[in-house]
Amino acid sequence: MKNLTKTLCAVAIAMFAMPQQADAQFFKKLKEAAANVVKETITGETATESNSTATTKAPAMNFVTGTSGVSVGNPASKHFDVEFVEAIGNAASNTVTITLKATSKDLNYNDVTMGKWNVKAYDGDGNEYECSGFSDKKNMPAGIPVKFELAKIAKVPATVTMFSLVYVDYIVDINGIRSYDNDLSTFIQLKNVPITWQ
Repeated sequence: MKNLTKTLCAVAIAMFAMPQQADAQFFKKLKEAAANVVKETITGETATESNSTATTKAPAMNFVTGTSGVSVGNPASKHFDVEFVEAIGNAASNTVTITLKATSKDLNYNDVTMGKWNVKAYDGDGNEYECSGFSDKKNMPAGIPVKFELAKIAKVPATVTMFSLVYVDYIVDINGIRSYDNDLSTFIQLKNVPITWQ
């Protein structure tokens, strides 16, 4: 009888201890989740299940205005710099070709694309223009500026002298340093792009 009583007591103690431990685990996970939400809101980082950090698909966008007056927003600025070079319009074909210059900060990258699949431009009247065709892949050695001619933007009347906003897709590293088709906030953004017509 004593053994049965001891066993029942041990089972009762274990039953009361288990929910408390589960509650403690629950509150620990809740605290970690709340900390991650705050961290994501402040720094643009998110935690995975293993609590390692990775950049979100939509980091905060900082715009840098160059000497041309074009403001460039680069969501991957910790990996590479981007500068606006020119936007040349072809009046005969009603296309505009934008050229950017990119410089890798730390690593050499192969098969880099900018403006290959998705380039969207908006003029001051709210008209949207898209690219036709594709751009080429290039290598981007660390510290060396490389010019990227984006896919041509089609059906642009020669009366449009400036794009108010241009979105440019890119793939520098397929595993993470790239834009995502359904999230324009991950694209390189250009504001106040003057067009030189020829």
